[in-house]
Amino acid sequence: MRAWIDQNELIEMARNHSAVEIVNLLAPETSSQMTGQMEFVPVQDGLFGSINAWRSAIDGSDRLVVRNSLGVQFVKAGRIRQTLSGHGRYIHSGARVSLTTFPREVRQERSYTAGIDVKYVGAWIDPELLIDSFGVDVDRLPEPLRSFFKGEANGPASMSLPLPPRLWMALDDIFDTPHKGALRTTYLRAKISELICEIASSLNRIGQPGQNVESALTDRDLMKVEAAAMIYMRELSTPPSVDELARCVGLNRNKLTSGFREVFDCSPHSYSRRIRMDWARRLLGEKGMRISEIAHLVGYSTTSAFSRAFSDQFGFPPSQTD
Repeated sequence: MRAWIDQNELIEMARNHSAVEIVNLLAPETSSQMTGQMEFVPVQDGLFGSINAWRSAIDGSDRLVVRNSLGVQFVKAGRIRQTLSGHGRYIHSGARVSLTTFPREVRQERSYTAGIDVKYVGAWIDPELLIDSFGVDVDRLPEPLRSFFKGEANGPASMSLPLPPRLWMALDDIFDTPHKGALRTTYLRAKISELICEIASSLNRIGQPGQNVESALTDRDLMKVEAAAMIYMRELSTPPSVDELARCVGLNRNKLTSGFREVFDCSPHSYSRRIRMDWARRLLGEKGMRISEIAHLVGYSTTSAFSRAFSDQFGFPPSQTD
């Protein structure tokens, strides 16, 4: 592999070449061992995205020189090790949103383990674009984000946030879209912009009063809460009770409940119902399925119980979904 790949060079190459062609050119020994999907998406000036859903038969890595950007990775699955030269090492895994600030010029190396499914959407964003077009309120941001956006940061920093259920659904839309050609490009640009809108909203919420209270959760507790959320996402038709979920992840009921309130701002039961209703609304929008079928798929034995829960969530019955 070339010693270091320049961010601007990669973006320029993506205007005329597919991701497969670029990887074949820059890392032929790695590309021959990869299976799955990789796609670069230049969204607009200052916003460059990538779609990643692949597995490598060998350990691999990439080395990039990144300048004056906020890097975002919406990680659904996999484990990505990140090294920022002279500034630290980080591990990003699903289901998380990782943020990395790249002031001035930063050398980044990311490594992947053989045989592990990697699934994430990545983006580089110009901080000025986040301010001017996405409404990030710099003065309300905590450090080190504030210094980065003001151009005063001396080095990079990395942080991560839980992947909320609405973004999980948006990632599904991106990975599963059947669109081709120009329609696919337009669709992916719109979906990546949607993801960045959510990040901008999350950044502004971080700076709100009451949002920076020190967590009562240890890192291990946090991982268990996130594991519990993933169980709910995977068991839409048969969600476990709170007690069953607590036993499954190794937390007591009270700590699990307080952890959900801290991370997701709701109880475990409310979280489960919300993601099931979001999924139901998506299925209703696709047409072709009866309400009774959808009710069963999201864990309701009767249509009436499902309709009540749906109306409570959205303010209208499932029969009125567009």
